[in-house]
Amino acid sequence: MYKILLLTDFSAASRHAIAFTQALFADTAASFSLLHALPLEPDLSHNGAFLLAEQRESAEQALHDLQQSLTQPAVPSYHTYQKLVALGGPVGVVEQLLADEQFDLVVAGTTGAGFSEFIGNVATGLVRHAATNVLVVPLSAPIRPVEQVVLATDYRSVNDAESLRFLTDLAARKAAALTLLTIENPAEPDSHSSEVNRRYVEKALENLSTLRYTIHDDEVRHGIYAYLDAHAVDLLVMLPHHKTILDVLLTNSVTRSMAYHPRVPLLTLYDTVTVSTADVTQPAVSVQPSSLDSLSVATYL
Repeated sequence: MYKILLLTDFSAASRHAIAFTQALFADTAASFSLLHALPLEPDLSHNGAFLLAEQRESAEQALHDLQQSLTQPAVPSYHTYQKLVALGGPVGVVEQLLADEQFDLVVAGTTGAGFSEFIGNVATGLVRHAATNVLVVPLSAPIRPVEQVVLATDYRSVNDAESLRFLTDLAARKAAALTLLTIENPAEPDSHSSEVNRRYVEKALENLSTLRYTIHDDEVRHGIYAYLDAHAVDLLVMLPHHKTILDVLLTNSVTRSMAYHPRVPLLTLYDTVTVSTADVTQPAVSVQPSSLDSLSVATYL
């Protein structure tokens, strides 16, 4: 059974993302958790505490009403629902929940709104910080059978084939065609993936119907958008990695950019950094979550 965390602010975008996810998992067992993050206000006075309690009660009632609407008409018996209200910003709340409980997928809806891509939004924050798979559903995405799935990859960015398991299960259940899309810069032949890298990824996907597709472009985003403009795509899949803080400031993370204003539903797969056996004998080092910003991975994603 899949455990799925559904973020909601009760907007049309979040409701649409939930409906999209219900349809995506209509053929398999799933436990859905409806999460509403209630922002903390700085007012610590008696009136502030009373207002916060009132807001929480209102949110809990809204979640109850939402669950009622989601389960009418009756949902499959292998789908279950629970409600969660937590204090804090959405990204921080999700990080805290994932530290205590495992979820296979976090889902957020988006309109692409925000002050700027530089600042980002909830979707970009989840892609960057959530330690699990993330699905970002644009409000404009139609709810229809998932038949065409595209994995944008440079092949070298896959640390562990296990990270592809969620994708392989989804594509197999939907009998979807999977296209492996690579954007190569003709001016930088050394940046192209090797045949060994390709075979490693394709071995993990060997039970699926796959097709290789390469676009020559000097800008990855432009190449992906060109493919989306020319082909029908039901789901775009990417494997983001922790970037340096400089990459974020310079908006060098392609996945983050795609999540800010996705043209189609975007699934980002969580790929942990593997540790070689040679490193096991080295002295243990305590790594704080913020230190992930200092890791730099050679990948365009």
